[in-house]
Amino acid sequence: MPPPLRPFPIPIHVGTDICQISRIYAILNSPRRSRFIHRVLAPEEVAQHGTRLCGDIPVEEARSDRDGIGAGKGDVKASALWKTAAFLAGRFAAKEAVIKAHPYRRLTLHDVVVERMPGRHEDRLGSGPPVARIKAGNGDARGADGEGDVSALISISHDGDYATAFCVAHDPSRSMD
Repeated sequence: MPPPLRPFPIPIHVGTDICQISRIYAILNSPRRSRFIHRVLAPEEVAQHGTRLCGDIPVEEARSDRDGIGAGKGDVKASALWKTAAFLAGRFAAKEAVIKAHPYRRLTLHDVVVERMPGRHEDRLGSGPPVARIKAGNGDARGADGEGDVSALISISHDGDYATAFCVAHDPSRSMD
């Protein structure tokens, strides 16, 4: 019989998720566009990115295609709608990764706001790396010090038809031994 397994010594949780961009593209290319955007993004995210997401992006001619990708005029992946789909797929994957990294919480997509971390790496990349702000609410979102929103480290990546995200989060219910 193997020896008992010791718990991981650092009080963290990780979460990851992957999202197919063409799936989001098909949703954005349908009458469900606005409903989907408002389901995934918190109100402050819609306010910040609203014109990019809900504005004058035309429904692509690919709408009449059976699979929605590849048979329309021009390069679909260069279209504004595809870029919006890639952005939303990354945000969706990030929020799902954050939810998975916080199993002791009952988070929803609107409880997680993906923001840019101000003041770090701005000169090198033009904008800071993303960070997840987890809203305080229902008494369980308080940090260890009892103060409001908490943050979690995230990474978002896009490759081909996929967006993926990873989250590392502190588990306040466990202490370091």
